[in-house]
Amino acid sequence: MNSRYLSAACLLLVSVAANATGAPPPERHELPVGDCMRTDRITNYTVVDLRTVTVANGPNFFKITTDVDCPRMDLGGGVRFKTAENIKAVQPMAICGSINEKIIRQGSGDPPCTIQSVEKIDKATYEQLNQKHRTSGPGTSGGAH
Repeated sequence: MNSRYLSAACLLLVSVAANATGAPPPERHELPVGDCMRTDRITNYTVVDLRTVTVANGPNFFKITTDVDCPRMDLGGGVRFKTAENIKAVQPMAICGSINEKIIRQGSGDPPCTIQSVEKIDKATYEQLNQKHRTSGPGTSGGAH
């Protein structure tokens, strides 16, 4: 009887190990907390394409990319940003590229889109990306804490 349990345990471990060898998740590059995009300082945003939003944040500019297409993100109503709980404890209203940060289209009822990366960019890159924009707005009403 013990050999049955041992055999079952071995088969379980082999199947778990086989599934664990899949492709690793994409690497995350979080910004240092002091360099993060602040949702309370957004002066303008632009939906560049289905996965990319650029944000003017005072003198700083950011390129925010989602992990999947957000096909209705460019419709009216604006977007909001949901911060991750681990960052909120250190720097409220900051988007750094952490796990569980999201873009939410206001008033839509659509599911939020998970943020894959947040990059600090220069003004020239910001303006170049914005030339391809789908829609833009004068900022958000803040983060969706």
